[in-house]
Amino acid sequence: MKLIIKLLFFLFLASLVSCGPHRVYTTGSYGSLKTYTEKQHYVDKKTTQTYISADVSLGTHMQDDEAFNDTKTIVSLNAHRNTTGKFYNYYYGLGASLGAYKFKIGYSDLIKTDEKKSFYNINLKTGANITYSRPKIDYRFIGVEFAYINEFGPYQDKLTKLLKANDNGLTIVNQKSMFTYHLYSEYAFKISAEDAFTIGFYFGDIMNLKKKQYSGDVWYSGLSLGLRVRDYTVHILFESGENQINSTKLGLTYRL
Repeated sequence: MKLIIKLLFFLFLASLVSCGPHRVYTTGSYGSLKTYTEKQHYVDKKTTQTYISADVSLGTHMQDDEAFNDTKTIVSLNAHRNTTGKFYNYYYGLGASLGAYKFKIGYSDLIKTDEKKSFYNINLKTGANITYSRPKIDYRFIGVEFAYINEFGPYQDKLTKLLKANDNGLTIVNQKSMFTYHLYSEYAFKISAEDAFTIGFYFGDIMNLKKKQYSGDVWYSGLSLGLRVRDYTVHILFESGENQINSTKLGLTYRL
């Protein structure tokens, strides 16, 4: 009996070792997927406006069970065209980004400490929402957005090399092309005929995820805030993905 107890205790300790810290590396754009979409509020007629925006995203990526965080920075330029009616909004747009991923701690001979790799993406989006328009507030109760994101560059090449290394301590989700959707709800508080403060919430998923690379969920969610004064909107987005991959995105939109 004592021998059996000792054996079970040994197996328990072995299981703790086998379930130790683990690293997960994903596409650099994950955790900062949504781009801010300004929408003029309804006043007395249907309108269509074109917007351009620039933003910077600062992100963190948890590793080794919260032992440390990798970091990434993304700079983006986007444009979209939105149509607002009394009971709806619909829009479409495109954009491009430049990012840099920093591996904080080295791993074996595969990753160097403080190693940096750049990445790039191009993206397309389209969406629509139902609106209940009132004199002081536009209630955009429910909306849906679809986006296509294609990422490339040295960081993607690095993920390919890590995937080929077949190291059991690494999970690599080398998702170069992502087709995403998210559902959202927004509320535009009208300050004047031109100015407004908007708050929104959203959650979404990647529809074309490569299941053979990662069996977990890839849901993401976030909060968006925007303050429009005449032709300019200052906006901020907080987004969170699986495995504590988070970002804060700050930007400026201009109405053409």
